[in-house]
Amino acid sequence: MIRIDDDVFNVGIVSVTRKASQKKELIGTTLDLRKHYDVEGTYYDYEVTFNVKGMDSNEYSRLYEKLTTPVEYYEVEMPYNQTTITFKANLSVGSDTLIYNYKNAKKWSSLKVIFEALEPQKVVLE
Repeated sequence: MIRIDDDVFNVGIVSVTRKASQKKELIGTTLDLRKHYDVEGTYYDYEVTFNVKGMDSNEYSRLYEKLTTPVEYYEVEMPYNQTTITFKANLSVGSDTLIYNYKNAKKWSSLKVIFEALEPQKVVLE
């Protein structure tokens, strides 16, 4: 199950890859050659591969339509350590594969998306 905005989708997840990155800007180098940075914070981006085998085709279509709706951002809930984290994210990549196409029936597989955080989830405490 996954939550995107206020919609909950009954879909399994094959894999989740979390990438943490710090956004920082070099502000200078001192005489001892040490670099100093202005650190903005830590962003968590997620690559999610959904398990769509056995998924109802209407539920899959609903999820795909949600993911491809042109919006400024999505609010997503992702696994984080032993709990979850909710944040605003862009959808940077979305792909799936048509594996069955017979008469009026189509079956899709390998739905993969990357959610990129808009704001840092951790900020420098001053």
